[in-house]
Amino acid sequence: MNESLLFCRVNEYGFPHWDGFDAFRWYIIPTSWKYMTGDAYLWIYKSAWFIYHKNMIKQYAKEAQIPVLLLAGVAVSEVGGMPERFKGFGVLQAKQVIDELLNKKNKHSNTTSVGSIAIQLGVAAQTLGIDLKALDRFQQFRLAQCLLDNSFNIRVVAFHLRDLILYDNPGINTATLTDEQIILAGSRYNRGVQRSATDIINSIHAPVGSPTREYSEYGRHIIQKKQTIMEMLGSL
Repeated sequence: MNESLLFCRVNEYGFPHWDGFDAFRWYIIPTSWKYMTGDAYLWIYKSAWFIYHKNMIKQYAKEAQIPVLLLAGVAVSEVGGMPERFKGFGVLQAKQVIDELLNKKNKHSNTTSVGSIAIQLGVAAQTLGIDLKALDRFQQFRLAQCLLDNSFNIRVVAFHLRDLILYDNPGINTATLTDEQIILAGSRYNRGVQRSATDIINSIHAPVGSPTREYSEYGRHIIQKKQTIMEMLGSL
């Protein structure tokens, strides 16, 4: 997936991004389904975001040739949390300063997660075929702004997920995966590629309560929500 950062378009008038007020209403105010606060508000936002973008999720899953369940499951998990614009207008700059002080080219700043479906800048750049260390501060900032465009964000995430599938299963048909392969790819999205596939797969079958279960927790949640996700996509 090779694209110039100049071809993204940040949509200022699309679905409202998760902001500071949303975070306050979710994290600070106790949960009430009647008043839509706390965890209730988070899940209402997630549901609304998902329904608004479901056709886009289907489109980019098909383009990247990955199961729509995998992309949709990651989206449901990632949407909401820290205010989105704060990551690109505060966290990124702070990490850039740290890199400068420690003389570590992009080491910390590339780990900044941006977008409705949170993805690290370095991972996004790698997915786009861009040299991670070649990014200057303005280009990092520009990429962060691109990832605020949900269309751009969802598409980059879809192709990154395809890369993760192929990391463990070179040469397979990425469009058709077993539940185990979906769990593995989803867990990779959350935890990276440092841990072996064997460790993650073994954790799927580990006894409940085992510390190793956390290795596959993120991916297992996707399968656990499969019916709900597919119904919301209109695929059941």
